[in-house]
Amino acid sequence: MFQTLSMEQNRPLTLRKGQIFFAKVHKIFPNQHAEIQLGAHKLIAKLEAPLESGKGYFLQVESGEGEPRLKLIATRQEGQPSFTKQLSLPNEKGYRALAEFFTKESISMTHEQIHKAGKWVGAETDKKLALEVIKLMSNRGMPFSDNVFKALIAAGNKYPLTDLISSLLTALVSENTPDSTALRIANYIEALGIELAQKRITAAPDVIQGKQAMEKIKYIIKQLGMFSEHSLVHNKNADGTESLKSLLIQYLGQTDAKTNSVARQTAEHLLNRMNGQQLLSIDTGPIQQICFDLPIELHGHRTDLSFQWEGKRKKDGKVDPDYCRIIFYLNLLNLGNTVVDVKIQNRITNITVINESATVKNLAAVLIPELEEKLKENDYELSAVHFKQPFRKVNRQLQKISTFPYSGVDIQI
Repeated sequence: MFQTLSMEQNRPLTLRKGQIFFAKVHKIFPNQHAEIQLGAHKLIAKLEAPLESGKGYFLQVESGEGEPRLKLIATRQEGQPSFTKQLSLPNEKGYRALAEFFTKESISMTHEQIHKAGKWVGAETDKKLALEVIKLMSNRGMPFSDNVFKALIAAGNKYPLTDLISSLLTALVSENTPDSTALRIANYIEALGIELAQKRITAAPDVIQGKQAMEKIKYIIKQLGMFSEHSLVHNKNADGTESLKSLLIQYLGQTDAKTNSVARQTAEHLLNRMNGQQLLSIDTGPIQQICFDLPIELHGHRTDLSFQWEGKRKKDGKVDPDYCRIIFYLNLLNLGNTVVDVKIQNRITNITVINESATVKNLAAVLIPELEEKLKENDYELSAVHFKQPFRKVNRQLQKISTFPYSGVDIQI
C-alpha cells in the first residue's frame, strides 16, 4: 500500500536550501557548471568544487533560487564513512544503510531529517520497511516526526488487522482490574465481532452483491472510526458517535491509569495503524487516494480486506466515476492471497485477478457474464477480465503501485 505513486514520480523537482541528495554528473561545462541527474530529473547547476563526469556525489543545496548552487558533501567512491563524517553523523548501521539508500533512490532531506532518519532505521528490525517509509515521508513532504514515522511503520506492518484487534481484546480481558475505558473497548470489540457475524451475506454462496458489500464496508469504517477526523473537518456525518479509534485515544490518554503494558502496547500499535492509513490517504488537489484495511467476515472466515482507491476530481470538486483505479487485497480461505486490480477509463472497466492458483480462471468463468450485466446496469462496460499468477512476492502494504487481495468470494457491482 505504501508507494511512490505515479503522482509522486511525475511531480516537478524543487530544490530548497539545505537539502542533501545523491546525484550523478552527466556533463561538465565551463565556469564550474555541470548537468546532473537526480532520479528522473536533469538540471544544470553551479558547483563549488570540480567534479568528474560519470561519477555520483552527495550534494547539498546552497541556493535553490534562480541558478541552483550546490556544495559537495562526499563522493560515492569514498563510501558511507565519508558521508557520515562530513555530516557529523554516527558511523552506525542505520546511517550507513540510509547513505546507501540515498545512492539508489531519488530522495532529498535536510541534515536534521537525515539525523532523525538514520536513528529510526537503526532502531527498526525491518530496515527495508523503515527506509521505504522514510522515502515516502520525503516524497510527500510529511513532517519528520516520531509520530508520523511510527504511524506509517504500523501501516506497513504485515500483521493482520483482524489478529491485532483480537490480541488487544485478549490483553484487555486479562487485566485484573481493568478501568472503565478498557472495559468499553473490550465490549466494543466483542459487539463489533458479533455484528459482523450477524451481517453475513445470505445471497448465493461465495457471492457478495454490490449494495450489500458497500453497506458492510461503510458500517465497518464508521465503527472503527478510520476517517473520523476527516469527517469532522468536512462536517460529514460528524455526529460524535463513539468509535474504536476514539476509545483508543481515551485509553492511551490516561497517563495515570494502571494499564496492562501488553494491552497498552497493542492499543498504541492499533491506533498507529489507523493513523498511518489515514496518512496514506490523499484528499488534496485534483488527485484523491484512499487506503485502508478492514476486518471482515466472509461466510464464517475472518480476514482483512485491504483497499486502495485512486481517482481524480471534476471541476465541481466531486469524484469523477469515469476514471479511477481500485485494488482489493484479500486472504481467502480457499484461494489464499488474492489481488483484484480494477481500472476504469471512460467507464470502460478492465479487471486483473492475481492469484497463485491456476484454476481461478475456470472457477470465475461462470461469474463473468453476471458481472458484465451488473456493470451495464450501472452504465459501465466490461472490457476484459485477466487472470495472472504473481511473478514475485509483494509486501502488500508497501508497494510501487496500488495492489490488493480477494477472498473466497467475488464482490460484484
